[in-house]
Amino acid sequence: MDLIVNLESYQDHTLLMLEGDVNAGSLQLLDSALTNATRLDNKLIVVDCSALNSINSDGLGLLLHCQVQFAGSYYLTLENVSHDLAELLELSGVSHFIQITTRDNGQEADQSAAG
Repeated sequence: MDLIVNLESYQDHTLLMLEGDVNAGSLQLLDSALTNATRLDNKLIVVDCSALNSINSDGLGLLLHCQVQFAGSYYLTLENVSHDLAELLELSGVSHFIQITTRDNGQEADQSAAG
């Protein structure tokens, strides 16, 4: 499945809703969406992963790159992450740098996420 990204601006945050798969063919779309999210002047960027099926290593790298680029200016968080995806984010180390909230229980997957 291709990636569909919806971008919405709210008073206190920008919401990116992801549907499908993050892979080599959709990486540029996600990169553009994250870049566009920074243009909306909300410091908090929330990525809703409730309809995200999978993400490859390039997608994980992009998230880490964005977190580094955003440091001090924007705060990136992933919400509604599936249990399987949360495990991947934990194993890859992404959850040590980006706040993750799972959809299973609504709790943070890793309290050590740095902002």
